[in-house]
Amino acid sequence: MRPEIRLALAAAAALAIGVACGEPYARLAAPYYAAVARLLSVGHPWTIVSVEVKPGTKSPSPELQLVGDVRRRTKDLHAAGRIISHVQVGEAVETPVVFWTLVLLWPAISRRQLLLRLAIAIPVFLGLEAITTAIQLMHSMAEVSAILAGEIDPVTFWEHWSRFLEGGGQFVLASGFAILVLSSTKWSTVASSRQLCAAYS
Repeated sequence: MRPEIRLALAAAAALAIGVACGEPYARLAAPYYAAVARLLSVGHPWTIVSVEVKPGTKSPSPELQLVGDVRRRTKDLHAAGRIISHVQVGEAVETPVVFWTLVLLWPAISRRQLLLRLAIAIPVFLGLEAITTAIQLMHSMAEVSAILAGEIDPVTFWEHWSRFLEGGGQFVLASGFAILVLSSTKWSTVASSRQLCAAYS
């Protein structure tokens, strides 16, 4: 089969998997997003109440919903407001579909290279999820904090990053990090091969 046909079929299969598995993946990943959100909340007057998959508020499709409390100051006992932010499950599944399609379908010269690729890809993917979907769920908390602080322009860095992700940045990051993984395993394999050749020469 010609490489371009194989890639086209792989892309179609990845799209079908993304559509069919969006909600199950979001449910599986929700505890991780909650853990990342709580970690990012350290040092901020924010409390993450829950991250769950629930029916959509503006569309019939399900969505990830983060519920969080925002206080005026970190030491305050009572929240000044509660926010509910949401991300469509179709958006949440975009990162894993793009990332793992590139990582797994790219030809490997050996099983060792494939295992090395997976070992590098897993922590990279977890970090990628933290800076994409997790932050998209949290950016509203920073905006509310800015409003409570009386800032004239409450648009924060978190909001700018979220807009970048929504404008195509999420696809760019998923592709870029996948290429980074592929490149790192390629050069690691080349270096190991050279060392092996040198040892036997």
